[in-house]
Parts: sequence; structure tokens; C-alpha cells
Amino acid sequence: MTACNPHNELERHFQTYLARVANVLEVSPPRLTPPDPLPALPPQRTLQQQQQRVTAGLLDTLKLGECRLLGLVGEHNSPVGKSQSAAAMLLYHLQFQQGLHDCQARAKDPALQDWLSEVESLKAPLLPGYHWNMMVAEPEIRAALMPRARTLRFAQQGGYQETVAAFTLFDRLHRQARGLAEPAPLTVRELNLALSGLYDNDYLGQLFYSLHSAAHYLEQSIGFLQQLERFDCGPRGRDQAERLRNAMQHYYIRDIQAYFSQLDRQFVQLAPLLERTLNPPVPGNDQLAEYRRHFALGLDSRVYRRYRELTLEHARLWQRFLARCDISPT
Repeated sequence: MTACNPHNELERHFQTYLARVANVLEVSPPRLTPPDPLPALPPQRTLQQQQQRVTAGLLDTLKLGECRLLGLVGEHNSPVGKSQSAAAMLLYHLQFQQGLHDCQARAKDPALQDWLSEVESLKAPLLPGYHWNMMVAEPEIRAALMPRARTLRFAQQGGYQETVAAFTLFDRLHRQARGLAEPAPLTVRELNLALSGLYDNDYLGQLFYSLHSAAHYLEQSIGFLQQLERFDCGPRGRDQAERLRNAMQHYYIRDIQAYFSQLDRQFVQLAPLLERTLNPPVPGNDQLAEYRRHFALGLDSRVYRRYRELTLEHARLWQRFLARCDISPT
């Protein structure tokens, strides 16, 4: 048996579980191998999309003054504004679009209303691209999305609540950018608070690796446990069969399966948020396709689907053994 990876508590639990089963079977435990690396998040330069600019002339700028948007535009065009982060850029364009919408509702001049409607319609298709750029370029988000080579701890999954809060806000912004929700004011403070929750937060990358590792160790366990299909369930093997059941209950059900239940519940909550917020605005131009297939296709994500399939296969193997030997599962 290999030495335990100090960053992989799950591996240690599987080694203990399989060692106890092997002890009852009076065979050597399997030699566990480490999981293969997961696909990395592609470089920012391959993902970020150039956005078309919608400019206004002097007379149009005066119209913006009637909408009290000159301050917002001036701040955006200042040296500080031109170096804005991708998240701040999205927020600016959403706030500008909201300002156009509010001004259009207040304006009494039909010509001004028509102009505002035209500008709003020109800028609306660009908003999903600004949201996409935030998701693939903002440093805190990129760091959160990066798969890690470390599993989550059994005792406590730190960073989960902050990750859910951040991606819930990103989903809210995504819906606004696509015109799927009524515009609602969002402050820079709210956005910065969500991003700060992802700072130095490896939870999501560790969740991906935990599901990946779970599937990997389940597959190796299933290979080792195939010998249960040949186990002699006669009277002489009854006591040994019950000891096998006890080892499975104590080391797998109580420890490993309880941990899996937490991973499963947490991924199920995050899966739709990841699927929506990492959906590219231009179909067919998806440089993130391989990454999305693994982690961001909802419950059909490869990392989750494989984990679920092998969890069920492992359970069915034990169910067949217990049924054949007429042993109660509990």
C-alpha cells in the first residue's frame, strides 16, 4: 500500500476501509494510485472577448446630461476608469443601461425617448460579453475556478458559503446582462464583498478534485471488491460475511459515504450557478468547452456524473453480496 498523500484525507479513509476489508478476507489490500490531473482553466488571453464600443457625439453627450449620466460616463472615461477591472467594467455598463432605462421612463420628449431606446438596444447585446469577461478574467474568480490537487477536509468544508454567495451574485448579474431579470441596483461594495469572499478561497477547486478523487478511489475499490462475487456464503463463511458487512458499515458508510453526502449536496447547489455563469455569449466559439464538460454542465458535468455512477456501482456490488449471503445491511 502506498504512503498517504498528506493533502488527500479521502485517500487515507479509502486505504483504511480497504485494509479492513482485506484483513477480513485474509488478502493483501490494493495498492491505491493517485488520480490523474484535472483539466486546468485555460489562460485568460484565450478566453477574454473584445467588446465593441458604442460612442456618442457632443450633442448626444448633452442628452446624457439630461439623464444625469455624465458623472458616471466621466468617471468611466477617466484614467482610473480606463484601468477598471473586468468586474467593475461590467458593473459600469449595467449601471449605464439602468440609467438609460430609468431616463426613458421619465423623459417627456419623444425624440429623447427614441434616442435612449436606440442606445439601449445597441448596448444590450454587448452586456453578456462583459459578464463573460468578468468570469474569465477577474483574478479572484479565476483562482476560485482553478482545480486543485487537494481534497476537501472531512470535518469542515471551509469557503463553501462564500462561494455560493459569490456565484449567486454572478448569476444575478448574468441574468441582468441577458435581460432575463428586471435591473436591480448593485453597488460596488456588494460586488467587492462577493469577490473578497473568493480571495484565497480554494473551496471550489478542492470540491472538483474531491469528486474526481472519489470516483478514482471508488473505481479502484470496485476492482478489489470483485472477489466478493466469488465469496462462499455457506455456513462456514457466515461469520466472515458479517465481519465484512461491519467493516463496510463502519469505514465506508459512517465515514466515506457521509463525506460524499456533503460533497453531493454542495455540488448540486452550485452546479446550476456554474452552468449559467460560465455559458459563453457566442455559441460555437467556446474556448472553455473542455473545462465546462468537466465542471460546468450542471449535473451532467463529467466530474459529477462519473462520481455518481461509481458510487451506485459500489453500492450495488455490496447489495448483491449481502443479498446472496442473506446478511442484513444493518
